[in-house]
This record gives sequence, structure tokens and C-alpha cells, in this order.
Amino acid sequence: MRNESATYVVLYDGDCRICTAFARWVKALDVRARMHIRPIQESRELLRGIPGDEILDAMHAVTPDGRVLTGGDALPAILAALFSGPALETLLEKSTATTAILHRVYSILVEFRGHLTCRFDAPSSSSAARSPR
Repeated sequence: MRNESATYVVLYDGDCRICTAFARWVKALDVRARMHIRPIQESRELLRGIPGDEILDAMHAVTPDGRVLTGGDALPAILAALFSGPALETLLEKSTATTAILHRVYSILVEFRGHLTCRFDAPSSSSAARSPR
């Protein structure tokens, strides 16, 4: 049996403006203080099972029982922590329609993130040598 008042952890890309805004919204909605909101960059120890090159590709949630959920799969746990508890998480996870909607919502957020360029690649040596126009 899961503890109804247990703490969840939401991990987001601290270098991404959309991810940071999402984290601020989650924190603002967490009136029951059931969540810790942390940047992935400061929390890699919680994501040991995820390959390093994929760790910043999505947000993650760590449930009180230690499950690591990624991307759209994390939304039922986040909603449950915010509004009800593990019973809601189970209900959301069992509903195929709700799961599909949550995954679609998450994919829309990811689309925005991709279009707004959250992370920058280091300039190549050839482009760094060119003078600005």
C-alpha cells in the first residue's frame, strides 16, 4: 500500500525555459506540499537507469515507492500528487483514453520545446572563426 502523504520528485531540464515554466506551475499547484521540484542537472543520482544522452530529453517523476516515470508516463503520478493520491494515479494509468490524452498533451509540450531551442550546441570551430556579418 502506498503512503497517501508521501513525497514525489519532479525532475526537469533546468536549462530549458519551457521546462522551467512547467516546473514553476507544478510548484504553484502543489498546495499540499507533496512534491520536490528539482532540475535534472542537480539530480542525476535519481535517474541512474536512464542513459546519459537521454536524461535531458524528457521530464521525469520519481514516485514515493521509487518508480522513475518519464515523459507522458510521469503525468498521472504528477496529477495524483497534486490533486488526490495514488488511487488517482492508478485510475489514470488504467484508463487507455486518459493515458492517450496525457501522452498527447506531453507531446505538444515537447513540440514547443523543440521549436523554441532550449539547449544550445557549442559552435563549431569553423563557425567560430568566421566574423559576424
